[in-house]
Amino acid sequence: MVEERRQCERTQYSGRAYLTYSGRCRADEVVELSKGGLKLRSAAPIRAGKSVKLFLPLPGRLGWQLCMLNGRVVRRDRIAKGQDQLAIQLIPSEGDNSATLEKFLSEKAA
Repeated sequence: MVEERRQCERTQYSGRAYLTYSGRCRADEVVELSKGGLKLRSAAPIRAGKSVKLFLPLPGRLGWQLCMLNGRVVRRDRIAKGQDQLAIQLIPSEGDNSATLEKFLSEKAA
């Protein structure tokens, strides 16, 4: 049984995030999103504990905003062949766009 570690409510999200790790970049589908983390449908060979950088385009009233976020892979779920999901914990840091993400999520919830 997997222990539930979520501290923030997740929202279904349809879009892509650009995931960078070990000098590589790929675009993966976002499944869920919250101010504390997100889940990606990804076949990227990244182990739990690995640091990643995410670039997440978010829609807004004035167009799209690209949100740069730092994170760490906390879990890899094997759903089915080719359907792996990565659970990523967001790690707020100076210069990231976590405030933009939080604003987007609060407007979406309203």
